[in-house]
Amino acid sequence: MCGRYLVLTDEDYEEMQNIIDIVSKNYKESSVAKGEVFPTNNIPVIYSHNGKKVLSAAKWGFPSYKGSGVIINARAESVHEKPMFRNAFISNRCIVPANGYYEWLTHEDKSKTKYLIGVKGKRLFFMAGLYNMFTDKNNNPYTAITIITTEASEEISFIHDRMPVILPDEAINSWLDKNNRDIDLLRSMLVPFSSAFSVTEVS
Repeated sequence: MCGRYLVLTDEDYEEMQNIIDIVSKNYKESSVAKGEVFPTNNIPVIYSHNGKKVLSAAKWGFPSYKGSGVIINARAESVHEKPMFRNAFISNRCIVPANGYYEWLTHEDKSKTKYLIGVKGKRLFFMAGLYNMFTDKNNNPYTAITIITTEASEEISFIHDRMPVILPDEAINSWLDKNNRDIDLLRSMLVPFSSAFSVTEVS
């Protein structure tokens, strides 16, 4: 799964800083998360509108049908057919910029070790997501996203058996293209990332 991820904005991560600056300027009412990002935080997302990429802010987590909690992940294997996700999968796809994500290794004694996982050679990568519009308890509209997960790449599967779908650069335009409604093609993008990873134990 992907339950937390990392947004860095220091001088070594200028591209992410620019993303945060733009979103913060355009969405002053929303405090955009930086550092370790948690579910329900407002986060930067990118989607397509009228053929152009749009940088926006959204809440991480679709509201649960059960009335409490949020759904932060959608499984690649079933995202195209689950009632909560299938319409968004066809028409409301987005990408989520990140500098890394966190995962926990559970030991036999049930203790856990936290790891930060990144992509070697890439300071910034993009996770596949879905977005949709919802209304809060006061009937105010807001945008929420969920991050799609797939089985973990072999290199990091010792930590957890799931990972977020990380899109290669050449797949991003096709993923965001609203005219792309080819379910088989879209599903073919939801595979474990094939690049090498950086793995750092976090205290």
